[in-house]
Amino acid sequence: MGGPVPLALAVPLVLAAKVDWGNVPAWVSAVSTLFALVFAAAALVVSRRSFLIESARDQVNEAARREQEKFARRAQAALVSAWWNSAESPRGAGAFIRNASNAPVYQAHLTVLGIDGRTPSAKIQTQVLPPGDKARFFPVSTEAGGPRRVQFCFTDAGGVRWMRNAYGQLTELGTTLRIKTEQLRADTFSQFGDDFLATYGVHISYAVYPDYISQVEFTEEAAGADVTDALIAPHDWIGDLARRGIIEPTVLPAQYRQAFPKWALDALTLDGRLHGIPMTIDTMALIRNTDLVPDAPSTFDELIETGEKLRRDGLVSEVFSVRVGEQGDPFQLWPLFTSAGGELFPWTREGGWDPGRIRIATDDSIAAFELLRSLGEGGAGLIRRSVGFTEAVAAFTSRRSPFFVTTTDGMLHVRDSGIPYAVSPVPPFAGGRPATSFTLVHGLLMARQGKNKVIAHDLFADYLTQPRVAEALSKTIACPVAVQAKMTLEDPGIEEYQRLCVLGVPMPTIPQMEPIWRILARAQLAVLSGRPGAPTARTAEHRISRLFDRAAG
Repeated sequence: MGGPVPLALAVPLVLAAKVDWGNVPAWVSAVSTLFALVFAAAALVVSRRSFLIESARDQVNEAARREQEKFARRAQAALVSAWWNSAESPRGAGAFIRNASNAPVYQAHLTVLGIDGRTPSAKIQTQVLPPGDKARFFPVSTEAGGPRRVQFCFTDAGGVRWMRNAYGQLTELGTTLRIKTEQLRADTFSQFGDDFLATYGVHISYAVYPDYISQVEFTEEAAGADVTDALIAPHDWIGDLARRGIIEPTVLPAQYRQAFPKWALDALTLDGRLHGIPMTIDTMALIRNTDLVPDAPSTFDELIETGEKLRRDGLVSEVFSVRVGEQGDPFQLWPLFTSAGGELFPWTREGGWDPGRIRIATDDSIAAFELLRSLGEGGAGLIRRSVGFTEAVAAFTSRRSPFFVTTTDGMLHVRDSGIPYAVSPVPPFAGGRPATSFTLVHGLLMARQGKNKVIAHDLFADYLTQPRVAEALSKTIACPVAVQAKMTLEDPGIEEYQRLCVLGVPMPTIPQMEPIWRILARAQLAVLSGRPGAPTARTAEHRISRLFDRAAG
């Protein structure tokens, strides 16, 4: 038979070929060496076979160990269950939850799904579910009949978070959450990272975006490959984000709904569904240097008169400061626009906007555009396109302006500057309407494609309503938080902004708001540059109407 000689036999054969067999001592030594090598080769083969056997046995043991650990981890969770109770039963509509294990489970959230089996319609939360032989019943009021299912999430005694879906399947949930937010809020939340991990067993990471990102840029990033579990964004973005399938509705248990002002929840509500958890709120206010202006002006005309006198006296170089910028910022000028008679949509008696009636080119709105024109570069030169956020802040913090019309992000810089200041409402024009500002709600929105969005739905409301967390948000961001509880902030500026937020009207949340803002910004810039108000207003209304026509078509 041909073929190569195994290495274990090749060496002895070579040795045998070189031995002088007439020399007895030599060949005895050679034979001994030969046998030793054969035995060594055999031992090597046996050792290798033993190693393979042991390795296979270790792999089997490791797999068995993993299965045993998996079984042990699921042991308690498998004994926790929930199910829907139909309205036709003696107890009526509601859900049963049973913890048949020997230890309590924690942070239990039961979500009632609508008749489609997917859309959440109600939520029940209990911090601790003790063990017991009997199931606990939780009544649930449903708006419409039909079959329901429930999704139940809880944390076992070992700190592992579980979900039993609408079909009873048990899944171990992840231990990370990723939030898309700006740097300031990321820095604020980071101080609670260890506490959040210790409380819920969940680590939070951040996808940080620039402080002044546009809605278009934000939407493109949110729809990209870097999927997050939650997004923090202004509430007027939710219409577009929901239409694009980037965010999904959320349902809050009753105790958490009561923690937030109704108007803040309404601002995050689209088509009757809540689309996020309120975090912070904001609006427009007047900040004044109390060294220069001890008392708040009662009208905007008085504000201008006071500023002009200070300028004549050489104490300031600007009458007042407000941001516009080369892109325009309708939100900042809105209280002036409304006091002069301007309007976008009518506010209904039911407490909502009516986007079917565009009011941007009415006689009153045209008059408002003309008033802005008189204050702009073609008139008194008090409001200029060259003044953006940075320039507006610098004018006030360098004491070149006695007044600053701004949202709370401006107050953050004023507070850091050390200038004595006070916050008051933006005053109306003499004989004009109230200077009504828009109110903004920054919400924590749940990403539809988030891998751990179930955890975000359950845990964030519980954490954001804790007073120490809410206080940290207000103090660090210098912005009121959207909770009903009284904060011990000792900051009259934030307290005044909080009060003014309640008096304002929330911005619309319709999907067309982003292009509407751009249209209004262009109109604003046009009149500030000196263009007449009437044609500018009519052009803006025509462009807004086309947005709705395209949506209807």
